[in-house]
Amino acid sequence: MGFPNPEVAREKLEKHIEKQIPGFRIEDKRKSPLMRLLSKLLFFNKTFATGYVTTLYPKVYVPELPWREKDHVAAIATLAHEYVHLKDRKRMWLFFNFLYLFPQNLAAFALLGAFGNSPLWYLCLLLLLPIPSPTRAWLEFRGYRMTLAVWSLFLGPDWKYGKFIDSIVDKQFSSSAYYWMFPFDRFMVEKFYLYHSRRRNIPEIREVLEVLEND
Repeated sequence: MGFPNPEVAREKLEKHIEKQIPGFRIEDKRKSPLMRLLSKLLFFNKTFATGYVTTLYPKVYVPELPWREKDHVAAIATLAHEYVHLKDRKRMWLFFNFLYLFPQNLAAFALLGAFGNSPLWYLCLLLLLPIPSPTRAWLEFRGYRMTLAVWSLFLGPDWKYGKFIDSIVDKQFSSSAYYWMFPFDRFMVEKFYLYHSRRRNIPEIREVLEVLEND
């Protein structure tokens, strides 16, 4: 079986996401007041506005439109990654948001100190520090293993994906990009290798690969 036509595969994937996620749209970050605000709040990620695609159900915000008009494989890999987030958010509803922001979201309990309760509640502000987030790492791992699977589909069995895994772990899990969400490189690399070897058995990956491969 040959490699899928990237341009056709991209169109098929976008149509599939539209069917599965009501209200799905791809929007320009530059035109979104919310994205501009987030780019200020997420000061630790210097390329949030220009280098990252962000999903807030049911929309996917890209750095600019038109987006990756010529680089269809990269667009497919990114959209497939974001589709995992969209499906997880649809399935888990607001619990997804809680898991993604944990444990930093617990800093909100510091507000109890302002209402005359024990000042010890202010200790919750310490949770704003870059404490590892296993839950955010789990959700992003689900997305990045999809990214890896899509690139493997288009680059073929001879692709040496080890450096790609190392790059994902170093630049995404162990850096400021996601607020140092899980800086345990060896553990994450092992997980990526393990799940990549089983990718055809993972429902969401199998679903996307079937969309891309079928005529």
